[in-house]
Amino acid sequence: MAETTVTAPVRREPIRFSKPSILGLGTIIWLGSELMFFSGLFAAYFTIRAHDGSPWPPAGTHLDTLQAGIFTAILVMSSVTMQKAVFEAEHDRPRSAMWWIALTFIMGGAFIANQAVEWSTLKFGPQTNAYGSLFYVMSGVHGLHVIVGLVAMLFLLLRLKGIKGGSRHLPGLQALSYYWHFVDIVWVALYACLFLVH
Repeated sequence: MAETTVTAPVRREPIRFSKPSILGLGTIIWLGSELMFFSGLFAAYFTIRAHDGSPWPPAGTHLDTLQAGIFTAILVMSSVTMQKAVFEAEHDRPRSAMWWIALTFIMGGAFIANQAVEWSTLKFGPQTNAYGSLFYVMSGVHGLHVIVGLVAMLFLLLRLKGIKGGSRHLPGLQALSYYWHFVDIVWVALYACLFLVH
């Protein structure tokens, strides 16, 4: 009687790097300069606020804190979906990674769409007062950073489309995840300053 041998399923180990990729290291260094840039904006915000002398934000400034808070939560959750995309790419599942990147893109796009609607309905402009100038500059610069991240996601999705293995695109995805987490953290601080701290 012939013996039947049962072959154990091959278990794929996640792809790990023994050291950060050059792209990832470069991204981290660049984000350090971006951190200095945003630190300058925060320093200007608090300095002008301390020396303005009028109520802060000025009377008549109405912001939808709840709606902005909802889309802040959506943007924060997009960090989770981005990290899930990295996890899937590490396990050489490019199709699944693409879906998580696409979900992250949708969430980031919703955040930008809300910001556009918000700007169109505000009763003050950048020329109205110091608070208006800071609000538009700080939220606008951050919005541009979000758009850059969305464009990078589109390019990454195009590169992942139609390939069988996603491991060679893992450094690019990891670098993008560093950038996206940074953008999300910065917005949490901006939301606290512009919408909550009165």
